[in-house]
Amino acid sequence: MDLVVTITEYKQRLKSLGYAEATIESYSRDLDLFRRYLQDLNMADLRKVTHQVICDYQEKIMSEPVAMETRALKLRVVKRLFEYLCQTHRLLINPTEGIVETSRRNRKIGTVLTVAEVRRLLKQPNLSLRTGIRDRAMIEVLYSTGIRLDELVNLEVYHVDFKDKVLYIRKGKGKKQRVVPLGKNARKYLKEYLEKIRPWYGRKNPKERKLFLNQSGLAMTASNLRVNLRKYRNCAGIKKPVSPHTFRRSCATHLLQNGADIRYIQQLLGHRHLKTTQTYTKVMPVEVKQTHNKTHPGIRGPSFAARATEGKQKKDKSDED
Repeated sequence: MDLVVTITEYKQRLKSLGYAEATIESYSRDLDLFRRYLQDLNMADLRKVTHQVICDYQEKIMSEPVAMETRALKLRVVKRLFEYLCQTHRLLINPTEGIVETSRRNRKIGTVLTVAEVRRLLKQPNLSLRTGIRDRAMIEVLYSTGIRLDELVNLEVYHVDFKDKVLYIRKGKGKKQRVVPLGKNARKYLKEYLEKIRPWYGRKNPKERKLFLNQSGLAMTASNLRVNLRKYRNCAGIKKPVSPHTFRRSCATHLLQNGADIRYIQQLLGHRHLKTTQTYTKVMPVEVKQTHNKTHPGIRGPSFAARATEGKQKKDKSDED
């Protein structure tokens, strides 16, 4: 089983599965690192890779002066490669069996904003400007739905359903599709954008079907949104780093804190495994059946959390009596 041919084949496999370009680029880089390691050992056949070879490679990676999660990523792609070879019956024994990505246990959760910080940031776009209304709509959608950045920029006009109050995610991770609910605030600003702003931008490029456009009538890019978020974060006086993914984590965490079932959050975010959702929230699952409209603070308003706390206190006092 030729080393170079098989790794090239696996890279193509990642593309066919619909992995994000950034993920494919990262995996390809780390696969090439592993390939060069094996070539230095004069090992051109993947069938000759033993568990000890993988252990030695792990030791080499773990000695590098880089972040723990970066080391784990370099090992993760190797594990995925051999899992794929076993699944396709090219190998009977997986040499990476038992290899632990040590950083997963201590993996730090990314930035999560408080509800107050989210509200402060949402107030930053200047709603007297077309760009401000568009940006407010984009941020509201990110926070309300928890969708990924790629999913946001790939939204098209007809993916919005105001009647059923949902968004249709047609180009999700791994080419998966799902439907996510749109909260009240997100609907409000998205409707204003679609009625007043997008037609103006769309005049310059009437064939463009993407939902969010820039002033030239071209589709908004991931880079455009990141730049705008940095500007709004600075204006809001928020010291934490804020990226589009920050709203995904914050959405999940705020929902869970307000009593949403973690399995509902798993479906909302489009996670295949529940463990991934637990990593996002860093809290244990709760068995409370709540719907999106009952738990998301962006829908229920500023006093929702206070009312919920007050209600719980009254119940506790009643139980004591």
